Amino acid sequence: MKTVLTLSALCVTGLIAGCANAPMTPTAAAPAPAITKPAAVITRTAHGIPHIVAPDLETLAYGVAYAHAQDNFCQSADHLMTVRGERSKHFGAVGTGIMGVRTLPNAVIDGFIAAHMDNTKLGALWAATSAANQTMARGYVAGYNRYLADFAGRLPVACNNMPWVQPMVLSDFWRATEVVQVQAGAGALADAIVGAQPPKPPV
Repeated sequence: MKTVLTLSALCVTGLIAGCANAPMTPTAAAPAPAITKPAAVITRTAHGIPHIVAPDLETLAYGVAYAHAQDNFCQSADHLMTVRGERSKHFGAVGTGIMGVRTLPNAVIDGFIAAHMDNTKLGALWAATSAANQTMARGYVAGYNRYLADFAGRLPVACNNMPWVQPMVLSDFWRATEVVQVQAGAGALADAIVGAQPPKPPV
């Protein structure tokens, strides 16, 4: 099975460099222009393993995100809800999720995310990283959103038409990356951090 994805097929405002130059929707008087943007080609083996060929890093990340969404979209959407600190909002405070490779109450996870994440600081760190990292982040966000747009209303039953399924933005990607970085550190101590109390004064 082969899937060909053109980067110009979905432009996420403010995320994809060059989208301002993408062709506009054709009218009856203007035929559809030829697609000139790079394409990612996703080919599946007989066992379903995706192989992705792309001409540049942004398009490669775009294809990786799309292929991952094909296999794990609901899992990815759930993880984005976690890094946004919205588990209690959608699943209730007494429900559970994964943080630091442990199952914890949603209220604890949301509390840790609220205390740990700072979009301004994360944005500054990403602005200082390599151009390759930045372009792959943009491509991944666009690839995820392309899949969501392609299959809106036809997602797996576990997440189809759910209010917590939303397009990804760059700050979500930053947060998801940060969660990976702290899995064995602060993330593994999320419940202890959230539940910490000041010492009692001496008697």
